[in-house]
Amino acid sequence: KRSLTTLGLCLFLINSSIGQEETRMLTVEPNHSTVQFIVPISNGITRVTGKFNDYIIDIDYNETDFTKSKISVSIKAASIDTGIDARDDHLRTEDFFYIDKFPEITFTSKEIIKKGESFLVKGLFTMHGVSKEIEFPLIITGKDGKNTIGFSTRLTLNRVDYGVGADFKHSSMENFLSEDIHVEIDFWTKKKKKTE
Repeated sequence: KRSLTTLGLCLFLINSSIGQEETRMLTVEPNHSTVQFIVPISNGITRVTGKFNDYIIDIDYNETDFTKSKISVSIKAASIDTGIDARDDHLRTEDFFYIDKFPEITFTSKEIIKKGESFLVKGLFTMHGVSKEIEFPLIITGKDGKNTIGFSTRLTLNRVDYGVGADFKHSSMENFLSEDIHVEIDFWTKKKKKTE
């Protein structure tokens, strides 16, 4: 009887371990990551680039099956940085991001789909008080150890859809600012501490 009991316990532990999938909380390592945007100017004659300096990207990372992972993003709109203080101050006003009323830009994933060697992430994106379902490609660019994982994505957002600068008119040029904003995010992760 003791042998049968021991055998049953071993089988139970084996089956339990097979069913378990390693999931751990990872977060962005900002010193080697970038949340950047590109704005075509005057019908593409030139372009302006900028970035956000204050953001959090958290991943509930499933080692066995990344499609079962979850991604959340929170960006402080006030941290916008295009390299020109006067322009950044204007972008923080009611004409554009209106940071006093809408301080954060957020994204929460709802589904991750495997697409060949990359993934398609679907979820809810909120900016300037407007929430919309979006999707974008995500590439795992590499791994260095257990918690350092690189990710990259490229997507295009229509700022007018979210009311960002929807009523802005340049004093002398029509179609000065493109409605389509190109977003480039490259980041790698570290293990998230409980206090973070």
